[in-house]
Amino acid sequence: MPAAKPPTAQPLPAVPFYFMRHGQTDWNVARQIQGHTDVPLNPTGQAQAHSAAQTLKALPLGLIVCSPLKRAAVTATIVQEHLGLPLQTADGLKERHYGAFEGQFRHDILAAHNLTDSDDYHHLLPPDAEHNPMLAQRILTTLSGYLNGPTHPVLFVGHGSFMAQLCEELQITNRPHRFANAMPYGFTPSTTGWQLSAVAPSAVNAA
Repeated sequence: MPAAKPPTAQPLPAVPFYFMRHGQTDWNVARQIQGHTDVPLNPTGQAQAHSAAQTLKALPLGLIVCSPLKRAAVTATIVQEHLGLPLQTADGLKERHYGAFEGQFRHDILAAHNLTDSDDYHHLLPPDAEHNPMLAQRILTTLSGYLNGPTHPVLFVGHGSFMAQLCEELQITNRPHRFANAMPYGFTPSTTGWQLSAVAPSAVNAA
């Protein structure tokens, strides 16, 4: 029998929200694939989270929701300490599970398949990884649950591959090749589709 297909992903409610990738880890620097591996922030990542909090103070946020993985949870906790907002944890915000790829160096995978740094390698994911249809379903289900809730705007703190797949589902074409650590982005619905924009650093950050 053919494998069962995941249920069709539903579009997000047309509610603006913000999403930020976690601060830097040592695995980010080495370009190792993290996935569900629970890698902590390094000192630079902690400083990035404090800096991001100064930028986020300018936004009228109502709730922070984060992945339970340490690199995202600590980033969100640092931001929460500055902003004093409610903070919740959601398993559905975890990074893509990369299976046997976790811990491997991205450049080794690319080189093995004659790919360049700008190429996507997710079509090469091992069988035990979380492939795009299942990740997309998880993303839209998780975010919709909060965007249908009473508290807005929501700041989600999560992971890079998660954000990239979210942009794919929302048909956003101007996303960066790689989301910077601890850089907040606004997602805004419009009559022509979802719009993505980086949140400019505040005057505090620019000083």
